[in-house]
Amino acid sequence: MNEIQTHGYKLASKGKRLIATIIEGLIFGVLFLVIYLIMGKSVSEFWADFESDFQFLDIVYSLVTGIIIGAIFYPIFIGNLGHRIYNLKVISEETGEDYNKPEKGAIREGLKHVLGYLLIPSIWILWDKKNQNLYDKITKTLVVEKKTNE
Repeated sequence: MNEIQTHGYKLASKGKRLIATIIEGLIFGVLFLVIYLIMGKSVSEFWADFESDFQFLDIVYSLVTGIIIGAIFYPIFIGNLGHRIYNLKVISEETGEDYNKPEKGAIREGLKHVLGYLLIPSIWILWDKKNQNLYDKITKTLVVEKKTNE
């Protein structure tokens, strides 16, 4: 298997990125379920709301959630929670510098959450040589494996 190196880092594999995204989604899903239950709603109400008809409000909610996640986690983890769990980080494609500014993280995660509603941006990574998704292309970022001393 070809390992692509860039700026002294190994690019994160498509599989690692997928698993990190799934694990992060599960963690936030459980967190939202707990918050829902604390608010006095039932599990069946949670699933009914989750499965409800798609509305414009869903896109706004995803955008706001992405912005909050990016603004909080990028300065701490140089990426999102899934990146942290799998020892990955986000760097600038152009300079190789850590992508750790809250505003940059907010933009990247916001784009990720909103573009996730469209199929092509979500599967772009399948044919990309640098394992980038469309939001990575737009923000000029790469997801790489952290070095052992980081």
